[in-house]
Amino acid sequence: MNKLLYANILRLKKDKFFWIGFAFMLAAGIVIPVKKYADMVQMNSVSKLDNGFCSSALFIGIIMAVFCSMFIGTEYSDGTIRNKIIVGQKRTAIYLANLITSAVVSVVMCVAFILPYLCVGIPLLGFFAADIRLILLFELTVLCLAVAFSSVFALIAMTCQNKATMAVICILLAFGFLVAGGILNGMLGAPKTISMYSMSIDGVPVSTEEPNPKYLEGAKREIIQTFYDVIPGGQAIQCAMLEAVNLPRLPFYAIGITLLTTGGGFALFRKKDLK
Repeated sequence: MNKLLYANILRLKKDKFFWIGFAFMLAAGIVIPVKKYADMVQMNSVSKLDNGFCSSALFIGIIMAVFCSMFIGTEYSDGTIRNKIIVGQKRTAIYLANLITSAVVSVVMCVAFILPYLCVGIPLLGFFAADIRLILLFELTVLCLAVAFSSVFALIAMTCQNKATMAVICILLAFGFLVAGGILNGMLGAPKTISMYSMSIDGVPVSTEEPNPKYLEGAKREIIQTFYDVIPGGQAIQCAMLEAVNLPRLPFYAIGITLLTTGGGFALFRKKDLK
């Protein structure tokens, strides 16, 4: 498998999608703190380094969807995977090499965001206001989430031989995760009461607080919260907002997704008929 990993590393040096993603994350890590500083000066307000530090969670899923589908899809379109099997490489080793490569790339992409964000953000915005241990736990969650995204998209890319089809599926799934996370966030963020306005006899507007029928409580809220914590899109939004009810659980959920998709990917790729 070492030869397979080495070959993948050589490919990365010339892979345009890798460098485009890397450049995007690098630019985002610079632009976001600069924009926050500009807004702070313009509006004469206070902006913290914390807000935006984990924004890479919103980008990494889409970037890895494109990278995995293009990087692995090229192996199918060029017949590389079939040739690897012909020369004696085991399917498990081939799958694992591509998975490890994708996981490493996802971590590199996150680091490409973090380093410039800190280098530019600390001089402009100061150091973190929140407990550094909390910030590190959020960032650990982002890294675990990045690997989980890689695992999901590697499964799709390794089990679908059509490059265009796998690209569409991966990208739509990446956006679908974020949309689902946004919907669940909205459901959980519904206020317990809503203001109702009416006119009194004297024609004076009167405001009253009424129970919000969309407010979730009890078992239903627990179920929605669990889905919100488990799905990658929900984790991405929580990390980007630096708000999580069950933060210590999130890295374990991401690791669980990685293990499940990896196991499923192994099983499907072993039985796949390579044309």
